[in-house]
Amino acid sequence: MATTIYDLDETEYHAHEALGSTSIKTLSDTNISMAEVKVLLNSNEHKRVFDTGSLAHALILEGSLDRLVERVDVDAWRSNDAKAAKAEAYAAGKIPINNMEVESILQPVERMADSVMNHRLASSLLTDFKPEVSAFWEHEGIPLKARFDAYRETHGQIIDLKTTRSARPGDVRKSISDLGYYIQSQHYLNGAQAVTGFIPDWKFVFVQNCEPYTVSVGSLEPEALRQAQVRIDIALRRYQEAQSSGNWPGYEQEYKYGLTPWESIRNEDMENE
Repeated sequence: MATTIYDLDETEYHAHEALGSTSIKTLSDTNISMAEVKVLLNSNEHKRVFDTGSLAHALILEGSLDRLVERVDVDAWRSNDAKAAKAEAYAAGKIPINNMEVESILQPVERMADSVMNHRLASSLLTDFKPEVSAFWEHEGIPLKARFDAYRETHGQIIDLKTTRSARPGDVRKSISDLGYYIQSQHYLNGAQAVTGFIPDWKFVFVQNCEPYTVSVGSLEPEALRQAQVRIDIALRRYQEAQSSGNWPGYEQEYKYGLTPWESIRNEDMENE
């Protein structure tokens, strides 16, 4: 049954067994064996690098960091007590911040929020919305999930906020390709259609996570979404086959390994010197 939940805790969302966009992206990459996919689907390793993005989302979308930040009165995480406090904070669904990280983490997050709110297009999109809206649905018996950053129900829009090292439009295009954001977009649009009956408009808001904290806003071309659906179909087919057979194979065939294009170019340049 397709459903939308507006106040679901983030920890509960991630603990739900349904396949989210990260799982779909992993499954859709046929260069990754199903043996490895199985491990990745069950991996919940926390990466500190994601904390800045989580904090930026909270401040920009919810207007406050109070529910998320756990201040720890230490200058580093080296001592056992500091490490224990850090682990306790994460276990409680908080992000631990020590004294030195106020400047290195919290201040950049505040600058990002200011840039988004002062950007004409971005600020207009981030009004009259519900933050962190969870959707759950099924496709041919496979449970799926999505979590919309900003759901503008009365406007028929989903706004996806991304922190990035560069908000240059050319670099954003590369991030959308390399990080599979286009696959995530189509997966979320599928979920929105499943729970509402219509396909909303999708907008990206990219904000640079370092000076000068520039912002760029845009949408995806129809061809990008078409290709995303191809990848999603591959992901669901691989998952269904593995689940039905109980077989999650590794790299079973024999391969011939050539060189990367870059290595071939380097060798050609040296040969012609």
